[in-house]
Amino acid sequence: MKHIFWLVDGQIAGRSGPNKDAWNLAELKQAGFGAIASLNNAEGCDTAAMTQLGIKHKVFNLPDNIPPKPQDLTVCAEVLPQVLAFIRECESANVPVLLHCRSGINRTEMVMAYYMMENGAAPVHAVSQVRNASGLAFDADGWDQFVYDVLYELQSASN
Repeated sequence: MKHIFWLVDGQIAGRSGPNKDAWNLAELKQAGFGAIASLNNAEGCDTAAMTQLGIKHKVFNLPDNIPPKPQDLTVCAEVLPQVLAFIRECESANVPVLLHCRSGINRTEMVMAYYMMENGAAPVHAVSQVRNASGLAFDADGWDQFVYDVLYELQSASN
């Protein structure tokens, strides 16, 4: 499907949001997606249509500052574990999850890197795996370092 890239085939994928690149929810459902995590304010998301199609939807409004602001680290360290809990809930029900922000590049890949780290990858390997999956990860000014700051903060919090 257009604009979709898989981190883990059949389980977790990312893409740009409907406020940037229109999507067809029926096609997403037909492709197997049973859950969508909006990593922005869900602009352009038709929540009524998601409900009608049986797609579980949650909004996790992550900051998109370019470059990131100092307070963004605290927000991300608080919100990313909530996103991971949603992903784990979907995984346990065998429901593939689609992650999106506006462009599907920085916030989406940051969540993916955290997912990989929580599945045992070192932060540098988690970021590398996400870059291989998407090809565009962390290209905005300051985000290349910011993703590591967030991952190390979360890693130290869990130890």
